[in-house]
Amino acid sequence: MAANDVNPVLRRLNTRYDDANEKLDHHFDSAMHGEEPDPAEFFALIQKRQITQQAMDATLKLHEKAKKTVMSESH
Repeated sequence: MAANDVNPVLRRLNTRYDDANEKLDHHFDSAMHGEEPDPAEFFALIQKRQITQQAMDATLKLHEKAKKTVMSESH
C-alpha cells in the first residue's frame, strides 16, 4: 500500500473515530443534564470507536511492513 493510498484511508478512519467521540460526548452531556440516553447506543458507539481504532492500527502496521520490506530489499 503506497503512502498516497494510506493517507485517505487514515483520514476517513480518523473522521469516523472523531464522529464516534463527538456522539459519545453528546451521550455524556445528555446524561449529565438528567436525560436517559439509550445504553445500547452507548455500547454501539464504544464498539464503533474500538473497531475504527483497530482498523487504523492495522492500516498503519501494513504500511510499516511495506516500508520495512522495501528497506530490507534495498540493502
